[in-house]
Amino acid sequence: MEVSQKLNVEAKEFFDTLAASVAYDVSQSQEKTVEPDQIYSGLCYKKKMKNKLGQESGVEVVIKQFVPPSCYEAEFRSSQGTTAILYRIEAGGEGNIMVHYTEGFEGKHGSSSANYKVVSWFYARSAKKRISRMLSSMEGFIKERRRG
Repeated sequence: MEVSQKLNVEAKEFFDTLAASVAYDVSQSQEKTVEPDQIYSGLCYKKKMKNKLGQESGVEVVIKQFVPPSCYEAEFRSSQGTTAILYRIEAGGEGNIMVHYTEGFEGKHGSSSANYKVVSWFYARSAKKRISRMLSSMEGFIKERRRG
């Protein structure tokens, strides 16, 4: 699934917000403070996450790419399979950017991947709306931070 959205913020502002969120996530999993400038491509950490059924399980997170201010890619590996997310940020000029968000799942077994594809087809519209709202929320957060 891919969502592309124009945001009225600078690429550095968006990436800094994304990096702060990742640093917070790493800090929570390691019980020590991690700053955004300590995040790098290849960083791995373990965390607890709830699945769609509300069950908690361990996930290994691998940051595949961390290239400020243009690219963030991570994989979340669980016993069911791997979810991959990718943010590509393109400067648009005049204080705006285009964010391309991609998300996919590869199951441990062929049946898991096939099931995901069927289910995601049914939920694609709501998933795209969720991602679009998340990107808009990030834009709003950045604009609010500018004011205050």
